[in-house]
Amino acid sequence: MTQGARRQEQSGTAYRTRRLLETYYEMTLQIQERFGARDGDDVLMLVLIGIADLRGAPMDADLLAEKLNMSRSSVERRLRAHLRKGTVEKERRGKSVVYLWSQSPPDAAGGGASGCVTASDGEMSMEMIGSIMKLVVDVASD
Repeated sequence: MTQGARRQEQSGTAYRTRRLLETYYEMTLQIQERFGARDGDDVLMLVLIGIADLRGAPMDADLLAEKLNMSRSSVERRLRAHLRKGTVEKERRGKSVVYLWSQSPPDAAGGGASGCVTASDGEMSMEMIGSIMKLVVDVASD
C-alpha cells in the first residue's frame, strides 16, 4: 500500500469516527434534554435501562451498579429521581425488582407521564432518526 493510499484510508476512518462521535454527542444531548438526565452517568443509566428492557432482560439495581461502576445506593438514588419523573418504571419479578423504560415518558418540560405522544416525542424521534440516517449515508458513501 502506498503512503498516499494509507493516508486516504486513515482519513476515511477518521471521518467515520468523527461522524459516529458527533452522532453520539447529538443523541446524548437529546436524551439529557428529553429525559432530564443530570450528567453522563444519568444518560448512560437511562440508555442501559432502555437497551435491557427492549431486549426483554431488564436490569436490577445491582447489575446497573456493576455496569456503571457505582455503588448500589448511588444507583438507587439516581433511579428514585427518574421514578418520580416517570422516565423509568419499577417492576417486581419474582424476588427481584427490575427497572423498565417508561412506556409513557415525561413531557419535554419534565412534568410527569402523559400517556400520549407529544410533538416533542416526534421531534426527538425524527432528529434521532435523521442523525443516524445521515451517519449511515456518510459512512456508506465514503
